[in-house]
Amino acid sequence: MLDYFFPDLRLRNTSEKEKLELAEADPVLVLRTLRQFALINRLLSGSSRLMREHFFRVMERQPGRIYTLLDVGAGAGDLAVRAAREARRRGLRLEITALDNDRRALPLARLAARDFPEIRVVEGDARDLARLGPFDFIFSNHLLHHLTEEEIGVLLERLAVQTRLAFVMNDVKRSSWAYLGFTIFSALVTTRSFHFHDGRLSIRRAFLPEELRDLIDKNIPNQGIQVLETYPARIVLVRSAAK
Repeated sequence: MLDYFFPDLRLRNTSEKEKLELAEADPVLVLRTLRQFALINRLLSGSSRLMREHFFRVMERQPGRIYTLLDVGAGAGDLAVRAAREARRRGLRLEITALDNDRRALPLARLAARDFPEIRVVEGDARDLARLGPFDFIFSNHLLHHLTEEEIGVLLERLAVQTRLAFVMNDVKRSSWAYLGFTIFSALVTTRSFHFHDGRLSIRRAFLPEELRDLIDKNIPNQGIQVLETYPARIVLVRSAAK
Protein backbone atom coordinates (compact mmCIF):
# COMPACT_ATOMS: atom_id res chain seq x y z
CA MET A 1 0.00 0.00 0.00
CA LEU A 2 2.87 2.37 0.80
CA ASP A 3 4.26 1.88 -2.72
CA TYR A 4 0.99 3.18 -4.12
CA PHE A 5 1.74 6.62 -2.66
CA PHE A 6 5.54 6.46 -2.40
CA PRO A 7 7.01 4.26 -5.17
CA ASP A 8 10.73 3.77 -5.60
CA LEU A 9 11.86 6.78 -7.63
CA ARG A 10 15.59 6.24 -7.56
CA LEU A 11 15.59 5.33 -11.27
CA ARG A 12 13.54 6.72 -14.18
CA ASN A 13 10.76 4.56 -15.53
CA THR A 14 11.70 4.27 -19.20
CA SER A 15 9.58 1.26 -20.13
CA GLU A 16 5.91 2.17 -19.55
CA LYS A 17 3.73 4.19 -21.90
CA GLU A 18 1.15 6.77 -20.92
CA LYS A 19 -2.41 5.96 -21.95
CA LEU A 20 -2.68 9.17 -23.96
CA GLU A 21 0.19 7.93 -26.14
CA LEU A 22 -1.68 4.80 -27.22
CA ALA A 23 -3.33 4.78 -30.65
CA GLU A 24 -6.21 2.69 -29.33
CA ALA A 25 -7.02 5.06 -26.46
CA ASP A 26 -10.70 5.87 -25.94
CA PRO A 27 -11.32 9.06 -27.99
CA VAL A 28 -13.74 10.49 -25.42
CA LEU A 29 -11.16 10.14 -22.67
CA VAL A 30 -8.46 11.51 -24.98
CA LEU A 31 -10.42 14.72 -25.58
CA ARG A 32 -11.26 15.11 -21.91
CA THR A 33 -7.61 14.58 -20.98
CA LEU A 34 -6.41 17.14 -23.52
CA ARG A 35 -8.95 19.70 -22.32
CA GLN A 36 -7.99 19.19 -18.66
CA PHE A 37 -4.37 20.12 -19.42
CA ALA A 38 -5.41 23.78 -19.38
CA LEU A 39 -6.35 23.50 -15.71
CA ILE A 40 -3.27 21.47 -14.81
CA ASN A 41 -0.98 23.89 -16.62
CA ARG A 42 -2.60 26.88 -14.94
CA LEU A 43 -2.39 25.44 -11.43
CA LEU A 44 0.75 23.31 -11.47
CA SER A 45 3.11 24.04 -14.36
CA GLY A 46 4.34 27.56 -13.58
CA SER A 47 4.55 28.14 -17.35
CA SER A 48 3.12 31.67 -17.29
CA ARG A 49 5.67 32.72 -14.68
CA LEU A 50 8.53 31.25 -16.71
CA MET A 51 7.43 33.01 -19.89
CA ARG A 52 7.16 36.30 -18.02
CA GLU A 53 10.64 35.92 -16.54
CA HIS A 54 12.49 34.68 -19.61
CA PHE A 55 10.49 36.02 -22.57
CA PHE A 56 8.32 39.02 -21.81
CA ARG A 57 10.93 40.89 -19.78
CA VAL A 58 13.27 40.60 -22.75
CA MET A 59 10.57 41.72 -25.18
CA GLU A 60 9.84 44.86 -23.19
CA ARG A 61 13.39 46.11 -23.75
CA GLN A 62 12.46 46.68 -27.40
CA PRO A 63 8.65 46.89 -27.35
CA GLY A 64 8.34 48.19 -30.90
CA ARG A 65 9.56 45.09 -32.75
CA ILE A 66 7.71 41.91 -33.68
CA TYR A 67 8.82 38.82 -31.77
CA THR A 68 8.29 35.15 -32.59
CA LEU A 69 7.61 32.24 -30.23
CA LEU A 70 7.48 28.51 -30.92
CA ASP A 71 5.50 26.34 -28.49
CA VAL A 72 6.77 22.77 -29.00
CA GLY A 73 4.24 20.12 -28.02
CA ALA A 74 1.48 22.70 -27.74
CA GLY A 75 -1.30 20.18 -27.13
CA ALA A 76 -4.71 21.85 -27.01
CA GLY A 77 -3.09 25.28 -27.31
CA ASP A 78 -3.83 26.72 -23.87
CA LEU A 79 -0.28 27.99 -23.27
CA ALA A 80 -0.06 29.55 -26.73
CA VAL A 81 -3.30 31.41 -26.03
CA ARG A 82 -2.04 32.48 -22.61
CA ALA A 83 1.14 33.85 -24.19
CA ALA A 84 -0.88 35.74 -26.80
CA ARG A 85 -3.08 37.27 -24.12
CA GLU A 86 -0.05 38.32 -22.07
CA ALA A 87 1.56 39.95 -25.10
CA ARG A 88 -1.65 41.85 -25.89
CA ARG A 89 -1.96 42.98 -22.29
CA ARG A 90 1.58 44.37 -22.39
CA GLY A 91 1.10 46.01 -25.79
CA LEU A 92 3.69 43.73 -27.42
CA ARG A 93 3.58 42.12 -30.85
CA LEU A 94 4.16 38.38 -30.68
CA GLU A 95 3.65 35.84 -33.45
CA ILE A 96 3.22 32.32 -32.08
CA THR A 97 3.59 28.94 -33.74
CA ALA A 98 1.89 26.14 -31.81
CA LEU A 99 3.50 22.85 -32.87
CA ASP A 100 2.22 19.37 -32.04
CA ASN A 101 2.43 15.94 -33.66
CA ASP A 102 -0.81 14.60 -32.12
CA ARG A 103 -3.57 15.02 -34.70
CA ARG A 104 -6.17 14.55 -31.97
CA ALA A 105 -5.01 17.77 -30.30
CA LEU A 106 -4.83 19.97 -33.39
CA PRO A 107 -8.59 20.70 -33.73
CA LEU A 108 -8.71 21.71 -30.07
CA ALA A 109 -5.70 23.99 -30.52
CA ARG A 110 -7.22 25.63 -33.59
CA LEU A 111 -10.49 26.13 -31.73
CA ALA A 112 -8.67 27.69 -28.78
CA ALA A 113 -6.78 30.04 -31.14
CA ARG A 114 -9.80 31.07 -33.23
CA ASP A 115 -9.78 34.62 -31.82
CA PHE A 116 -5.99 34.97 -31.99
CA PRO A 117 -4.77 35.46 -35.56
CA GLU A 118 -1.24 35.81 -34.20
CA ILE A 119 -1.29 32.07 -33.38
CA ARG A 120 -0.51 29.56 -36.14
CA VAL A 121 -1.21 25.89 -35.34
CA VAL A 122 1.14 23.49 -37.15
CA GLU A 123 1.32 19.70 -37.23
CA GLY A 124 4.84 18.44 -36.52
CA ASP A 125 7.32 17.84 -33.74
CA ALA A 126 10.73 18.94 -32.52
CA ARG A 127 12.39 17.27 -35.49
CA ASP A 128 10.75 19.92 -37.69
CA LEU A 129 12.63 22.84 -36.16
CA ALA A 130 14.95 23.34 -39.12
CA ARG A 131 11.97 23.39 -41.50
CA LEU A 132 10.19 26.02 -39.43
CA GLY A 133 13.16 28.36 -39.25
CA PRO A 134 14.57 30.31 -36.29
CA PHE A 135 12.46 31.88 -33.54
CA ASP A 136 13.19 34.52 -30.95
CA PHE A 137 11.83 32.27 -28.21
CA ILE A 138 11.13 28.53 -27.99
CA PHE A 139 9.11 26.97 -25.19
CA SER A 140 8.08 23.45 -24.24
CA ASN A 141 6.04 22.10 -21.37
CA HIS A 142 5.89 18.43 -20.29
CA LEU A 143 8.07 17.31 -23.19
CA LEU A 144 11.39 16.25 -21.66
CA HIS A 145 10.15 13.18 -19.80
CA HIS A 146 8.83 11.71 -23.07
CA LEU A 147 12.33 11.69 -24.58
CA THR A 148 15.41 9.52 -24.22
CA GLU A 149 18.68 11.08 -23.14
CA GLU A 150 19.96 10.81 -26.71
CA GLU A 151 16.87 12.57 -28.06
CA ILE A 152 17.25 15.35 -25.51
CA GLY A 153 20.87 15.89 -26.51
CA VAL A 154 19.92 16.19 -30.19
CA LEU A 155 16.98 18.47 -29.40
CA LEU A 156 19.06 20.84 -27.26
CA GLU A 157 21.61 21.17 -30.04
CA ARG A 158 18.81 22.11 -32.45
CA LEU A 159 17.30 24.56 -30.00
CA ALA A 160 20.65 26.29 -29.52
CA VAL A 161 20.82 26.86 -33.29
CA GLN A 162 17.17 27.80 -33.86
CA THR A 163 16.72 30.20 -30.92
CA ARG A 164 17.66 33.86 -31.27
CA LEU A 165 16.98 35.05 -27.72
CA ALA A 166 15.95 32.34 -25.25
CA PHE A 167 14.51 28.86 -24.91
CA VAL A 168 12.79 27.34 -21.90
CA MET A 169 11.97 23.66 -21.43
CA ASN A 170 9.66 23.17 -18.48
CA ASP A 171 8.89 19.76 -17.01
CA VAL A 172 8.00 17.87 -13.86
CA LYS A 173 10.71 16.75 -11.45
CA ARG A 174 10.89 13.18 -10.17
CA SER A 175 9.98 13.54 -6.53
CA SER A 176 8.13 11.52 -3.90
CA TRP A 177 6.27 14.59 -2.70
CA ALA A 178 5.31 15.53 -6.24
CA TYR A 179 3.98 12.02 -6.74
CA LEU A 180 1.93 12.12 -3.54
CA GLY A 181 0.66 15.62 -4.25
CA PHE A 182 -0.42 14.82 -7.78
CA THR A 183 -2.07 11.57 -6.65
CA ILE A 184 -4.29 13.55 -4.29
CA PHE A 185 -4.87 16.45 -6.71
CA SER A 186 -5.77 14.25 -9.67
CA ALA A 187 -8.07 12.01 -7.67
CA LEU A 188 -10.05 15.09 -6.65
CA VAL A 189 -9.86 17.31 -9.74
CA THR A 190 -9.12 15.42 -12.98
CA THR A 191 -11.66 12.64 -12.89
CA ARG A 192 -12.83 10.62 -15.92
CA SER A 193 -9.63 11.14 -17.86
CA PHE A 194 -6.15 9.63 -18.20
CA HIS A 195 -4.52 12.18 -15.91
CA PHE A 196 -4.44 10.08 -12.75
CA HIS A 197 -2.54 7.28 -14.49
CA ASP A 198 -0.50 9.40 -16.89
CA GLY A 199 0.45 12.15 -14.46
CA ARG A 200 1.79 9.71 -11.91
CA LEU A 201 3.68 7.86 -14.63
CA SER A 202 5.04 11.17 -15.95
CA ILE A 203 6.62 11.83 -12.56
CA ARG A 204 8.18 8.36 -12.57
CA ARG A 205 9.50 9.04 -16.10
CA ALA A 206 10.81 12.48 -15.21
CA PHE A 207 14.41 13.51 -14.56
CA LEU A 208 16.28 14.70 -11.52
CA PRO A 209 18.24 17.97 -11.84
CA GLU A 210 21.59 16.21 -11.49
CA GLU A 211 20.66 13.76 -14.26
CA LEU A 212 20.02 16.58 -16.70
CA ARG A 213 23.17 18.42 -15.63
CA ASP A 214 25.21 15.28 -16.29
CA LEU A 215 23.50 14.82 -19.67
CA ILE A 216 24.31 18.39 -20.69
CA ASP A 217 27.92 18.21 -19.45
CA LYS A 218 28.54 15.00 -21.38
CA ASN A 219 26.76 15.84 -24.63
CA ILE A 220 26.49 19.60 -25.12
CA PRO A 221 28.86 21.44 -22.76
CA ASN A 222 29.67 25.14 -23.08
CA GLN A 223 26.23 26.01 -24.48
CA GLY A 224 25.15 28.07 -21.48
CA ILE A 225 22.18 25.83 -20.69
CA GLN A 226 21.05 26.18 -17.08
CA VAL A 227 19.19 23.51 -15.12
CA LEU A 228 16.85 25.25 -12.68
CA GLU A 229 14.42 24.02 -10.05
CA THR A 230 11.22 25.87 -9.33
CA TYR A 231 7.87 25.25 -7.72
CA PRO A 232 5.79 23.19 -7.62
CA ALA A 233 8.29 20.33 -8.22
CA ARG A 234 9.44 21.62 -11.59
CA ILE A 235 12.72 21.25 -13.45
CA VAL A 236 13.54 23.80 -16.15
CA LEU A 237 16.22 24.03 -18.84
CA VAL A 238 16.97 27.63 -19.83
CA ARG A 239 19.34 29.13 -22.36
CA SER A 240 19.32 32.86 -22.98
CA ALA A 241 21.31 34.84 -25.51
CA ALA A 242 19.66 38.08 -24.42
CA LYS A 243 21.95 40.56 -22.70
